[in-house]
Amino acid sequence: MVTISKRCVMTLSDRPKISVFIATSIDGYIARKNGDIDWLTKFNPPTDESEDKDCGFSKFFSGIDVLVMGRNTYEVVSHFDPWPYEGKRVVVISSTLQSVCKQAELYKGDIKHLVEKLHADGFKHIYVDGGATISQFLNMGLVDQLIISIIPIVLGSGIQLFSNINDDKWCRLVTTQAFSNGLVQLRYEVTHY
Repeated sequence: MVTISKRCVMTLSDRPKISVFIATSIDGYIARKNGDIDWLTKFNPPTDESEDKDCGFSKFFSGIDVLVMGRNTYEVVSHFDPWPYEGKRVVVISSTLQSVCKQAELYKGDIKHLVEKLHADGFKHIYVDGGATISQFLNMGLVDQLIISIIPIVLGSGIQLFSNINDDKWCRLVTTQAFSNGLVQLRYEVTHY
């Protein structure tokens, strides 16, 4: 008798919905090699009065319960004043940090255990941020939605959005929106097959 084992993947009934909302350059970088995102801060908001000035981020952010980010992303945003995630629970995943600011909490354990804990705590929608962290969640089959905003700049080098992906990740395009400032936003559903 041959037994076929199925890869264990948490389903939406076992966990919260998990989304990514991130900006990238045309050539797929989320930051310069040194982690600098100055090119994002120089980018102008849409000029069309009918468009969201933040390209849908506020609406997306209002619908999430908790933000999970990696160390590199935390080290960039921890210097922002004011703290950009007021009113949301923020979890920083790091095996090297010893502490984080008072607005966030540090987590050093298994990612699936964290997702299970957040689910048990009643959270329904997780926002994952940071290239390496997004890739880890994708590799575990824990991303349901990718919202990728492509900024009209070619950086030539830097930190890639996706790294160390262990196998193909098929996605279904849900919507595409072009904004008056040149940003193109792609919304994908990760198909998990």
